Amino acid sequence: MVRYTLRQCAYFRAIAKQGGIAQAARALNISQPSVAQALDKLEDVTGLVLFERHHARGLTLTLHGRIFLDHVTRLEQQAQQVEREAAALAAEAAGEIRLGVFSTLAPFYAAGLIRGFAALAPAVMVRPREMPLADLAEALRDGSIDLALTYDRGGDPTGLSFTELAALRPYVVLPADHRLAHRASLDITELAEEPYVMLDGPGSRGYFEDLLREIGISPRIAYVATSLEAARSAVAAGFGFTLLVMRPPSSVTYDGSRVTTLDIDNPVRPLGVVLAARAGAHRGRILERFTAHAIDYVAARHPASSGP
Repeated sequence: MVRYTLRQCAYFRAIAKQGGIAQAARALNISQPSVAQALDKLEDVTGLVLFERHHARGLTLTLHGRIFLDHVTRLEQQAQQVEREAAALAAEAAGEIRLGVFSTLAPFYAAGLIRGFAALAPAVMVRPREMPLADLAEALRDGSIDLALTYDRGGDPTGLSFTELAALRPYVVLPADHRLAHRASLDITELAEEPYVMLDGPGSRGYFEDLLREIGISPRIAYVATSLEAARSAVAAGFGFTLLVMRPPSSVTYDGSRVTTLDIDNPVRPLGVVLAARAGAHRGRILERFTAHAIDYVAARHPASSGP
């Protein structure tokens, strides 16, 4: 345990600079006894003789005093840095955001979102964690992350609050040589008799099953994929059509084949992309600023579907 104070160190440094207790007291605008007592206490707790006492010439540093002065100077510089950083934290101009990201959304949003915020708030560190959908909700509730970029369904929403970033309409994916590939949009009932590639991801399966049920068709499942790109590759290989929400910028699949995408004419419920937080948790200016940035960032990517 440190037994000396920064004040004692500051008085010691003033004595060393001014060459005596009286001179240091005048420079610090305090009483000589206060300076003398601080020096005595500092020498006592450190076990060091810091000055040679000269009746005619005041005080001069001993060898130990010169070495200790170097340490004190560095200590005061570090203390000043801590004070500046504490002030930045109090003003919420600096800090850390622990951001959970649903793994499906990460390649579409995470890097650009974080890079853009770094330009706005360079003193704030955003630490992303890609996680499964259900784990995000639990991590928010137990406080191990501050915010989560996720979908508005597929996880337990208990105790959470949501800021909608975008409401995305699903679309149909067909092989590039499909008989309907030349179309811009279609009624999904036109595919009722065709095989279906099911994306069996957290939240995705239930959403698309509900969508097909509401439209009134139940296509035969010919292939089950657990990732967006696996589903696209299965479609390109001729296993059937699929439904997706996120749109990769290229029609080329990982295996070099091609797919085509069509809008859906049927009235369908969109899937929300949200920024989730623990309900009632202190947000503060840093998290509020990141939330505002996320709204703007996603709105720029999905101008026709973004939330508030």
